Amino acid sequence: MSRKLTTRSSLYNLRNEARRWLKALQAGDADARRRLEAAVPAAPAEPALRDVQFALAREHGLPGWAALRDAVEDMKRSHAERVELVLRSADWAGDHATGARLLKHWPEIGKDSLYTAAASGDLAEVERRLAADPGATNRKGGPLDREPLLYLAYSRLPGSETHALEIARRLLDQGADPNARWIGPWGPPAFTVLTGLIGEGEGDQPPHPRARELSELLIERGADPFDFQTLYNISITRDDTDWLEFLWSQSERRGTLNAWHDPEGADIGGKISVLNYLLGNATAYNHLKRAKWLLAHGADPNSPHAYSKRPQREEALIHGHFEMAGLLEQFGAETTALEGPSAFRAACMNLDREAARAIIASRPEYLRDPEPMLTAARAGRADVVSLLLDLGVNADVADKIDQRGLQVAVAGGSLEVVKLLVAHGADIDRPTTSVGGGAMGYASHFDRREIAAFLAPLSHDVHELTFLGFKDRLAELFAADPALVNVRHAEMGCTPLFVLPADEDEALKMAAFLFYYGADPNIPDFAGVTPEEAWRRNGFIALADFLQVGGVRHFSGMGG
Repeated sequence: MSRKLTTRSSLYNLRNEARRWLKALQAGDADARRRLEAAVPAAPAEPALRDVQFALAREHGLPGWAALRDAVEDMKRSHAERVELVLRSADWAGDHATGARLLKHWPEIGKDSLYTAAASGDLAEVERRLAADPGATNRKGGPLDREPLLYLAYSRLPGSETHALEIARRLLDQGADPNARWIGPWGPPAFTVLTGLIGEGEGDQPPHPRARELSELLIERGADPFDFQTLYNISITRDDTDWLEFLWSQSERRGTLNAWHDPEGADIGGKISVLNYLLGNATAYNHLKRAKWLLAHGADPNSPHAYSKRPQREEALIHGHFEMAGLLEQFGAETTALEGPSAFRAACMNLDREAARAIIASRPEYLRDPEPMLTAARAGRADVVSLLLDLGVNADVADKIDQRGLQVAVAGGSLEVVKLLVAHGADIDRPTTSVGGGAMGYASHFDRREIAAFLAPLSHDVHELTFLGFKDRLAELFAADPALVNVRHAEMGCTPLFVLPADEDEALKMAAFLFYYGADPNIPDFAGVTPEEAWRRNGFIALADFLQVGGVRHFSGMGG
């Protein structure tokens, strides 16, 4: 039996249908059994709900329940909503699977505009639209308000790369700006076409599958290879010089290498050349291969680090990068003896207990400096953290935004350091003052599941425990204080129903669990938005429908 979804289909009704089907199977209904075997010939003798849901999906011609769920949500969207979602999901940090799914079911989306055609790789549609409207090549539009060439450069939709080179060439032939750019809400520097093609940077975005060919074409047509945002992006991910060498050689061909040496060339609001700025990043990240390349191409080993203003060698030593310090010395860095806080930090990172104790004896205030603890914890140096604790550094010593060693150890993924700090009394749930979030918040943001599992039994952070799905710990907390199920987040005013797991099936189970303990779906956040409204806006239709009826008909069992 083949069934089709309609705009009236809902996951709420499909879930109920699956449960009724399962009850019929459990009651020995022969017709229900024949229906199951028709959909899934190898169905188990005693099926569970997931088996029936799988069979229901197969009846609709879909590979599984997740695909059925996605298809139902997609059906409820308008064409304009689907177009917007495709263009947003095409972006290098977007949900590429969603964009690909929508394009597969509604291929006409790719022909909606020059933006969708460029992002999805529809060469014929690009050519048709350029012929009809040549001026569109540099017209901003779409949900990201960018030019077509930028949509192409930042798109990572599967298959869009097939004709990407030809599309880029057509756009450039029509006058597209090879230096087109956009600026994020945080301000400059700008993200250019080259930036999008090459990727990397914060979040380590993937490169375009045809990044090298497209970059060569763009530079041939006038794109500036001296691109600060792109240079920054490739300087913080991994110790590799391929793109650095490419951009340098392209600048050399254009006769613009002087820009790399310009003492005010780095776009960071200070006076420092790009070569010296990049050397500072290599020093801090301990990228030896990159540092050697930069030094060989004219970076000054005695230049100050762009952010700390310390000499590069000093920066290396206080981070425990002793091989890096040696490399800088080989290229002429001055070997001045460290003094003050830097001497203490370097002694600790070198595990020189005697020197560290001698410094503390005369300067006990250094024990209140958060940087040694944060540096060691961020690097996962449990040995150094242990030394600092032995010296008398407080496990919760914090920087100016109240960020502590425990949080940066979670961010860095060091369970060993996390356990060490917790054993010494670190406060698990204390948030920062600017970016928010205690240790559990950092665990969810950086997807540190193993660390979250260790911290969960000790945490009282109801919102993060909800998002991460730790029902056992939540049950303990709700039993001790039932009001916690509706506790408002201090900054946003949202209850746990606003911060359900990202997977909708798990979110529905967690919502049912919270309803069992008395969660109220009518409590709005500080902006006056209810959980149902918030989830519906984000496209979680089934979850929103479930919250709308107040969870009265929630899953059988306690949150199951």
